[in-house]
Amino acid sequence: MFKNGVNEAQIIANLRGEFLEDARKRLDLLNEARVTASRADDPEPPFKTFRQELHTLKGMGQSFGFGSITLISRRLEENLKDGTAEGFSNDETVPPYLAAMDEIVDAGEEPSDDEIESILEALPLPSKA
Repeated sequence: MFKNGVNEAQIIANLRGEFLEDARKRLDLLNEARVTASRADDPEPPFKTFRQELHTLKGMGQSFGFGSITLISRRLEENLKDGTAEGFSNDETVPPYLAAMDEIVDAGEEPSDDEIESILEALPLPSKA
């Protein structure tokens, strides 16, 4: 126990809670960027925002005990690396990735290894468009 009466488990729980709040905001930004890109004359700025937020989420997941978020983000990032802003806004392979991360964040706990494997197997391959 630390001087202020808080123990290590409480600190870790607080950090995970803060991560989940931040992840929720970032997922909302990802969804918003996708909608904005589909309506914009120039979809490049929202596409850039999407990639930046996704990259940040990917980096944070593992650090806060949500390796599944990192794995899903990494796979989506890889799928988008050769894509264009125009293609991104209509790419129907993107929403299932966001939905999978939404479910994990909403549940507030890391899925089991078997569940993560099932989630990853269900995710679509990148669009060839």
